[in-house]
Amino acid sequence: MTAEVRASGGCLCGEVTYVVRGPLRDVLVCHCADCRRWHGHAAAMTSARRDDVSVNAPESVRWFTVTGDGPRPRRGFCSLCGASLFWDAPERETIGIAAGTLEQPTGLKSAGHVYVSQAADYEHLVDDGSPHRSGAAGTDAASPPR
Repeated sequence: MTAEVRASGGCLCGEVTYVVRGPLRDVLVCHCADCRRWHGHAAAMTSARRDDVSVNAPESVRWFTVTGDGPRPRRGFCSLCGASLFWDAPERETIGIAAGTLEQPTGLKSAGHVYVSQAADYEHLVDDGSPHRSGAAGTDAASPPR
């Protein structure tokens, strides 16, 4: 028996849609330089177990990996409209999903901000009561958000 769809979403043009058949993590807002460049601003990301995410047209998702030292995640986007959809670190059991691509209502809340030490100079980070970390969630080490 297939689990019930918990969430769905897709890109701007509708070429790529997906469903999530498991729980989603609350949203982390990442202010790192890579996410700013990829999304055009801070990235609001949720995540789910990789096995719980099904993409309707995986051939229409293009993947890009930033070069650099150490393991690097890949980023998935629609090959037609360019919408940023996924953040994938293959060694993890979860895949990041751009929260803005989810159909509303999501039932999610903001869980915090990460890499605030790399926030753009135009950003004014307000104290919204959620954790603000200079590095990844739960640490100040330089590792990608979970």
